[in-house]
Amino acid sequence: MNFRLNKTLSLLASCLMISAITACSNGAVSENISIEKQIVSTVELGPNQNMQGSQGAWLSNNNWLLASESKGLVLVNSQTDTNQIIAPGNFESLSVRALSSNAFLVASIDNNQDNVAIFKLQHVNKTWQLSELTRIISPQAQPDTVCLFANNITQTVTAFIADVRGLITETAIFDTAKNQPVNVSIREFPGVSEAAGCAVSDITSTLFISESNVGIWAINANAESQADKKPIALVAPFGELKNELGALFASSDGMIWFTSTENSLLYAYNPISNKLKHWRLNTNLNPESAAIKYTSNNTATAVIYNDTTGAYMQSQLSVKKIAVQKNRQNITQIHANAQTTPVNAFGDAADDPAIWVNPSDAENSLILGTDKRRGLMVYSLNGKLEQSLEVGRLNNVDLRQNSTIKNSTNTLITASNRTLNGISVFTVQANNNVKYIADIPTNLDEIYGLCMYSSNTGNYVFVNDKSGLYQQYKISENNEKITGKLVREFNLPSQPEGCSADDELGQLFVGEEDAGIWFIGAEPSTGTTPIMLQHINKQLVEDVEGMEIYHADNARYLVVSSQGDNSYVLYEIGNITQNTEVPSLKFSGKFSVIADLNSGIDGTSETDGLTVTAKPLPGYPEGILIVQDGYNRMPQQPQNFKIIDWREVKKAIR
Repeated sequence: MNFRLNKTLSLLASCLMISAITACSNGAVSENISIEKQIVSTVELGPNQNMQGSQGAWLSNNNWLLASESKGLVLVNSQTDTNQIIAPGNFESLSVRALSSNAFLVASIDNNQDNVAIFKLQHVNKTWQLSELTRIISPQAQPDTVCLFANNITQTVTAFIADVRGLITETAIFDTAKNQPVNVSIREFPGVSEAAGCAVSDITSTLFISESNVGIWAINANAESQADKKPIALVAPFGELKNELGALFASSDGMIWFTSTENSLLYAYNPISNKLKHWRLNTNLNPESAAIKYTSNNTATAVIYNDTTGAYMQSQLSVKKIAVQKNRQNITQIHANAQTTPVNAFGDAADDPAIWVNPSDAENSLILGTDKRRGLMVYSLNGKLEQSLEVGRLNNVDLRQNSTIKNSTNTLITASNRTLNGISVFTVQANNNVKYIADIPTNLDEIYGLCMYSSNTGNYVFVNDKSGLYQQYKISENNEKITGKLVREFNLPSQPEGCSADDELGQLFVGEEDAGIWFIGAEPSTGTTPIMLQHINKQLVEDVEGMEIYHADNARYLVVSSQGDNSYVLYEIGNITQNTEVPSLKFSGKFSVIADLNSGIDGTSETDGLTVTAKPLPGYPEGILIVQDGYNRMPQQPQNFKIIDWREVKKAIR
């Protein structure tokens, strides 16, 4: 079949599907397009003979950097009309990020070597100095385009490279906190079949990719996210854009600029309002890219590469800069100290951790983690995988260590088994190995979350169903024969998962994923009516997932996974008094776990389960927090669990 016909049919099918779910064909985008007056003032900029250009970028004052396949990287002063070749060669695609008022990171594709060159460009003593920092090589693949992202949260600059395989790689190239270059692979994900350009809005942390005859796509630039593509505007007949889209450019306010050679159009997309406007350029222009410098009085200078004449052109625009609203929410950023071996395969697998503290040798303590495709994974304290017990699709895990448990280590481990809709029971043997014992059946339709509780009345397991039903089982032992008796049921309005019990005070905290945190007494005799303590809000963002109680010397803190914004919330738990029948939850802080380039440990995101202990461990005198990581990066690997010193967590307590 003819290739063009194949591509057209594929595009038609894709856009029909897209329009069905996003109304992209003739919906919101077309209503937000506005036409500006024609640009008439256009003058040439810099060297123009046999330029074979592609893209430009503004540096400072009147200084522009231009990419050329025949001359290399060319520095131009638009006021004095002088130019200087600072890197001879064959370069196309260009992205620049300022490190200071006189120092810049530069990324460009070196066509002679089929890789991406990263430079540092400095203005020192009235002269420009260029030094190469590193090279990024796509394996057996020619790069199509490159763009830089200045991530203020992680204090890194990363490079996104789209290549001819249709893949996008992200690589950390500069540690701004330490002011030093790095070259750390972060992740790889599907892009587009043939990228014409890319740019990142640092303001919204969004990566934009252009396909010449298809449209513009948006992808979350945060590495701790799923790289889903969303169309923001499509080429006719599926949208309002004209054909032959070119490179992309992100101006200082996060506006995304691009051109269309058909009808000589210049577009500006506002990622805050999702509005698109365009200007009609002079009819003799064949624009392939545009770079923008804001000036005064709502005007901007545009440097446009004209493929018809092979020259860079300069024009003036009437445009209002985006007013950037800063996020004022105070979230403390901390780092993980260690991480476990990844689970066996990519996908949603790792879910919930628990900690077994070796009472005679804390260094030989164990981390337990569920792989909801296989079973229970057992790790050493440094994160190394020691055992894999493939007993079914385990979801949540918890354990208790006390003298009422009559085995060699006084330990019971339980996990919700979705393969059996039952409770799988384990213990730790004297040789430090975890042993599977038995399964306790339940009558739940779809078992999900689990936690344990112990008191002088016995050892218990709480399990829940996705319907909102909770069941409480009392566990009995006869040698290694384990049985469970259903002693209570209660309900939440909708799907729960995480829960945590305070053994000393007989309190149970349970999470309803889309609603908040509930309380009920942990003893079977304390009724069947939970009480809502904390609704979801700007601090606690749905889904409410894992939770666990940290027992400090003078306070108790409930640590909760706020999955919707990849963070964790700390609540100080107030005690029941003569005037109250339920404990209170006082917001005490919020934190996220971000990447640490020095240790090579990435941040965490979309955390399902977590656990915490205040017991001292080697290197962790105040205990540890362990959280599941939904996207394991640096490099990209299957999910795992991150280990965090509680002293790091304490930084978030107000």
